[in-house]
Formats: sequence, C-alpha cells, structure tokens
Amino acid sequence: MITTSSKLFYGLGTLSFVGALVWVVAHDGSSLGSIALIFLAVSLLFLGGIASYVRDGHVLSTDTTAHASAPAAQSASGNSWWPLASALSLGMVVVGLISSPGIFKIGVALSIAMFGEWMITNWSDRASADATYNDKVRGWVVHPLEIPIGGALLLTVIVLSFSRIMLSVSTGAGPIIFGVVGTVVLVGGSLVSVRRGVSKTLVGGACAVALVALTGVGLATALNGERHELVEAAEYDHYAVHPCGEEAEEYDEEASRAVSAKSSVAATVIFKDGELYAEMDGFPDPLTSISLQRSYDLTILFRNESVGEHRMILNYGNVVEDLGGGVTRDSKLQACTALIGEGGEQAIIVRIPKPSSASPQSPYNIVVSGVEDSSIEVLVP
Repeated sequence: MITTSSKLFYGLGTLSFVGALVWVVAHDGSSLGSIALIFLAVSLLFLGGIASYVRDGHVLSTDTTAHASAPAAQSASGNSWWPLASALSLGMVVVGLISSPGIFKIGVALSIAMFGEWMITNWSDRASADATYNDKVRGWVVHPLEIPIGGALLLTVIVLSFSRIMLSVSTGAGPIIFGVVGTVVLVGGSLVSVRRGVSKTLVGGACAVALVALTGVGLATALNGERHELVEAAEYDHYAVHPCGEEAEEYDEEASRAVSAKSSVAATVIFKDGELYAEMDGFPDPLTSISLQRSYDLTILFRNESVGEHRMILNYGNVVEDLGGGVTRDSKLQACTALIGEGGEQAIIVRIPKPSSASPQSPYNIVVSGVEDSSIEVLVP
C-alpha cells in the first residue's frame, strides 16, 4: 500500500538517485558526492518501505479486530515539565564543555535522569485510560529511586548551604542564627499541628520557598567567599607578600626547600659558580633568555648550586597603586623564593598579566639577590 508519507519518501529517494547521476556527470566521474547522495536515496527508500508496511499507522474500517490496538485509539501523553528540564540539562552539558568539567558531569547526570523521567512518564500515561491508575503505575516504577535519591540530594543541599553560611559568619552570630532558625521551624510546626485544615499545597509551598531561600543564601555566600579567595590570589600574584631583599626575613625561616617530582615546571633557573642560567625542555644548552606565557599560572624552579644562601627574584614590570586622595605609588611587580642554601631548590608560581613589551622602562628579568652582573632576560609575548 502506497500511503501519503511513503509517496514523499519514494519521491525524495528517486530525486536523490537522479542527483547522484547529475553529480557524476557534472564532476567528471567524481564519486564522493554521488556516494553520499546514493546513501541518502537508499535511506529514504527504506523509510518509504516502512511507511508502506505500517500504512502510516492507519487501520482499515473493515479490520474491526485492529481498532482497539490502533495508534489513534491510544490515549495521548499528558503535559509535563520533563521536556523543558531535559533541554536545560543539555544546555548545562554544553556550558560545561566550555567552562568546567564539574558542570559538564552534573549536566550529563541530569540529562540521563530527565530523559529517563520523560520516557517513564510517557509510558505510564498510556498504561490505561484512567489518569489516577497511570500515576500509580509511574510511582511503582520510579518512586523506589526518586525518593531516596531526592532525599539524599535535598539533605546535601541543606547541609552544604548551612555550612557555607556558618563558615562566613562570626563565632558570636552562629548560635544566634541557629536559635532564630530553630524558633521559626518550631513556631511553623506548631501552627500546622494546631490548624488541622492547612492544605498540603500551602505547607509544601512554604517549605519549597524556605529551601530556595536557604540555597540562594548559601550559594551567594560560597560565591562571595570564592571571589575573596580569587582577589587574595590575584594580590599574591601581583604583589610580593614577603620581602625580596638580600637579608633573611621571617618568611625564610620555615620555607620549604624541596620540590615535588610531580611539579610541572616551565623553566629551571640554576645559580652555579656565580653564573645564572636557565634550562627548558627542548633546549639542550643553557639559556640566558627565556620565553614565558602570559596570563597562565607558571611554575619556575630555582636551584642553588653555589656556596651561601641566595634568593631568586622575578621582575615582571610595574603597577600604579591608587593610595587615595589623588596620591599614587609606582610599585614593582616581583615574585621571589626564600633564601636557599647550597644544594637546595624552591619553586614559585606566578601569573604574568602583561607582555614584556608593555614595560620598556622596567624590563622583565630573573636575578639573584646579591649578584649584580648576572641576570636572565624574560620575554613574554
């Protein structure tokens, strides 16, 4: 039986075969495009055959035995939020591919869960003509998974939100917040127990609002704490938090002078017999000029093979500080190790924000404290 949809597939398949022949003639026997068109034609003709076999889902009026099982006689699926949730989950997957592996993994997990819920809901909606019975069928299948997993996630959100809030408040404010929250919960529970007629929708809505508010406050607190950590890290990157002079300071007393073998080192700076040079992967000879990437966290290892204690200092430009009242101060951007004795080594991690060409008056270089005539030029593109 040639149905309406099968006519469309057969026509497109024939047109694809004709297109394949035209491609071969127009491109002097080139087979790449013709092969693609032939595969398309075969696929369309196959779909047309399936449409003819199932007769577009139509049942003849004379075939009374097939009326009850015909697609038109089946109940349609009800409206649900699962398609929207599935689309948002896929969007999270795309965002995670660009921004963060953690967001990507959460998006994949949510996508699997949302598509599973969507399929089970569509299946249960067709279980019978009774919507109440269909809801029960769905509950028998998914409630053993939804309730424990949902409860665990809810408890995790509550605990993490409370922990973020408690870590951000002072020691004196913590007991006060716990007391206020406990009082609110107690009063709310007492009102619900006294007024038996309170609807479940109202109670559930109040709990949902409280949970959303708690999650929002906890997330805002966590993001604010992360912002402060990033600011502190940026300040550490751009301004030396310990002296870079020749004399020993308090910072030098308990500094680690060993580096893990797993450290990813951009360059190794060696001070040996009064000479300063660098070694980098791919360069067999000692270097007096190195090139470093900009806006990346770089690890530079300093190894002292000379007598005495020495400190490596990386100079990477200047910055103008606003001290208020129209007063500014020109500060040198430096990163330095602690004082390292003979045979010791230490690494510094630094992020260079600007190219070396942006600071012609203060060239980027690596020097050693107490040694004036030896330096390594640093080029930052």
